[in-house]
Amino acid sequence: MYYFEKYNSTVLLFAMILFSVSAIFVLRKKVSSLIDPLIFHMVWCASALALLSGYFFTAGLSIDGLLFVSVYICYIGGLYMFLGIPKTSIVALESELNNSKNTKLFIVCLFLNLASRYEFFSYALSSPSLFEWFLYRFKQFEGRSVPQYILQLGARPFFLYYIFILLKTKPNWRPYLILLLIFNVLLDVVAGGRSSIISLLLAYGYFVHRFLPLFSKSTLRKLNRYGIFFVLFALVVGATVTSLYKQDSNIQEGGLSIVNRLLAAGDGLEMYLVNNGSENIESGIGEYIKSIFGIYIKRVVDIKTQSIGWKLYELENGVEMPFAVGPNYILPLQAFVLGKFFIVPYSLFISFLVAFLRGNYLTRRYLQSKPLSFVLGLTSFEPALDIELFVLVLIGCLSIYFIFILPVRKVNFSFKGKLN
Repeated sequence: MYYFEKYNSTVLLFAMILFSVSAIFVLRKKVSSLIDPLIFHMVWCASALALLSGYFFTAGLSIDGLLFVSVYICYIGGLYMFLGIPKTSIVALESELNNSKNTKLFIVCLFLNLASRYEFFSYALSSPSLFEWFLYRFKQFEGRSVPQYILQLGARPFFLYYIFILLKTKPNWRPYLILLLIFNVLLDVVAGGRSSIISLLLAYGYFVHRFLPLFSKSTLRKLNRYGIFFVLFALVVGATVTSLYKQDSNIQEGGLSIVNRLLAAGDGLEMYLVNNGSENIESGIGEYIKSIFGIYIKRVVDIKTQSIGWKLYELENGVEMPFAVGPNYILPLQAFVLGKFFIVPYSLFISFLVAFLRGNYLTRRYLQSKPLSFVLGLTSFEPALDIELFVLVLIGCLSIYFIFILPVRKVNFSFKGKLN
């Protein structure tokens, strides 16, 4: 059942608009464009709060529900304190754009990006039906190569970084680079990635945020106008891809699923409240550590561990699942698993971590690598969205950086000699 059928749709819509506008207004001075990831993140926060409002309207207020709301209040307040607009000098930004190794590193990242798609190419060649290609994301749940997944998570952000730089610095290359970018996002779409275009828009929105002094006001106005169009286009594409997940589905049902996803940021919170998570989900520092690092710990220590989303899914459906499934491990769930006593300090800590990754004074002071700081900025909201996945993404990005990117940046190849 869709959430707008399960709960009062008027309450959900009103709450979604109210919380989105309020959160964006509070952080308006931290936003650089309409496709800034911060705007979408505030809509994500509003989505969870709207679903909680729908739940309260139907089931009444509860202590746990109000504590979930308090997590978002503390978190958004923390973002207001810690976030900032980049103040990097134009000289430093131009130096980053015109680094002599950008083209070489783009080629390296292009090959890494292609290599990260090896499993999909193999799957597509063995599945002649185009319809089956869109189901690839579900096939991955049944098992995937860990090295391949790490490569997928780590290579693509660096690929986007260098292609955006070349789009800015190589005007004559733009038609070819745009075609390459379109081909890349099409591969994501046909592999079942219904949010692929949105993800690309957000990546470019962060690029604009990072290089804001190099974009004129007229360019930003055009970007905002086009951004609205591309967001709507991305939603249509998302609805179309969703409709292909089932053979008997249609675009209308795909559209309803997308609307439902817009309200589902807090699905784990709703599952927690409905299934009395306080009694069925263990908490404490040890449980918190297992909930994030259990996937790695159980490889060396014989312990049984499940992600929080996995546990909630089994509680909700009354079945045991052989593989990880369920809602994301979002910020309020993290705070509850750590312990309700830690709600305020933990929410503020995550807001500080998000601000540091996105880029503030401390970032500029301690993180000198421009490519790495950009890629970490792309992942900046992940600790709040799903901290377990954030750890995996961080491992992927750091692995790609230290194995491939850093050596090319540091090593100078010099071919000098004397011809007689």
